[in-house]
Amino acid sequence: MAAPTLLVYNLNEAEMMGLRFLCAGLKIAVRGVPVSDYGQPLAALAGLCPRVAGADAGEDFSGEMLVMANFSQRQFHGLLDALRRNRLCGGALKAVLTPANAEWDSAKLHGELCREREALRGKE
Repeated sequence: MAAPTLLVYNLNEAEMMGLRFLCAGLKIAVRGVPVSDYGQPLAALAGLCPRVAGADAGEDFSGEMLVMANFSQRQFHGLLDALRRNRLCGGALKAVLTPANAEWDSAKLHGELCREREALRGKE
């Protein structure tokens, strides 16, 4: 199994530093995704397949987002618990890389997560 990797979008420097420190203790690699890579498939950003040559930069978005790739259940729950305890990335959208979304680009995932969040808020 590939190493667990956390793809990170739009965090400020202080949160990114705290997240890197926290993830180092959990043996999770952290990769900040630049806007120029938003058009790449999520699987490529996580190092699971080759990057797409000539891919567009993709659509930009401003919201914070975390994508967990290659996590065991224990690592998944450990990271979420540590984020809560340390009050990091509370407002960030969070997702797990799956076969269903692996070929999506970052903006498509962000859009889907925003729609899900709105749908859940409508049910409250």
